[in-house]
Amino acid sequence: MGNCATCDDPSIYEHAGEQMRPFKNKPNLEDQENVQQLTQKSKLSQSNIKSQNASFIVQQHIRQDLKKLDSIPDFTNAFTKPLIDQLQPFNYDQNEPFEFKSLPFYGPVEIEPSIFYYGQWKNGFRHGRGKQFWADGSIYEGYWLQDKANGEGRLIHSDGDLYEGKWLNDKAHGFGVYSHKDGAFYKGEWYEDQQHGNGLEKWADGSMFEGTYTNGMKHGQGKFSWPDGSSYVGEFINNNIHGKGHYIWADNREYEGDWKDNQMDGHGVFSWSDGRRYVGGYVNDKKEGYGEFYWPDGRVYKGYWKDGKQHGKGQYKGTNKVLKEGEWVDGKLLKWNN
Repeated sequence: MGNCATCDDPSIYEHAGEQMRPFKNKPNLEDQENVQQLTQKSKLSQSNIKSQNASFIVQQHIRQDLKKLDSIPDFTNAFTKPLIDQLQPFNYDQNEPFEFKSLPFYGPVEIEPSIFYYGQWKNGFRHGRGKQFWADGSIYEGYWLQDKANGEGRLIHSDGDLYEGKWLNDKAHGFGVYSHKDGAFYKGEWYEDQQHGNGLEKWADGSMFEGTYTNGMKHGQGKFSWPDGSSYVGEFINNNIHGKGHYIWADNREYEGDWKDNQMDGHGVFSWSDGRRYVGGYVNDKKEGYGEFYWPDGRVYKGYWKDGKQHGKGQYKGTNKVLKEGEWVDGKLLKWNN
């Protein structure tokens, strides 16, 4: 019979007598070993590169005079430990600058005598996320730029006080909350470590101020409330009631008018809950100059005052509606002139 056109070429079989199988080259074990050796060398090379890169990063960003410590000593005290136990972990900003994601963490190290730091570094400076400990028990955690606290951060003071908020060059700057261990707090704007701008301050006794601050002092418009129910709404200058304002006492007495250094001074209106009312001048919290006094039964005095008393010429109208002119000395009628 002739050659079968569909038959395989016998040269592709190893032995005609064996079961016909397509031939496959045997694996070269020597070559496989070479591949494994190359792979292992490649991995070692990559490991060395990573190690070299890490070493380079450390040399580039971290001060070489700093010695890494195994741990930070426990500096907590009777004031800071209870506060630390109740605080939540510091909340870092998820939208922080992109560069922070590539900066190395290193520490803990003692950067100055009795001051310890763990966190990110850049070109030898604390930069990025970081936490610093002082031997007196104070702790700062938050963001750093060029070796200074910048951005969001939290400072636990050694006496148990706490500040959480914005920082600029190691100073509270921007919006922040300062809480005292006795329960008092300030919540508002800061400028270079001082209350500055709009804020709310509350004291342990319940007193409260809400208004504007300048250089750490109440200054401008604001409202001050006392625990007994008294309140003042008006102007402040350098922490004092000064300018135009309205004061209400706990017994419902009211004064609205001019103030100077926490005293009624100038022109104002003072009223009592029983209906009495005075309209006129004040000096050092006392009626002074010209003023008019009205009684709820219809009596009226219009005239001059000194040290809070009728003094000088004046007009008096009694309940009989008769108007008389007279002179007074230290609150007492001296004579009638008609």
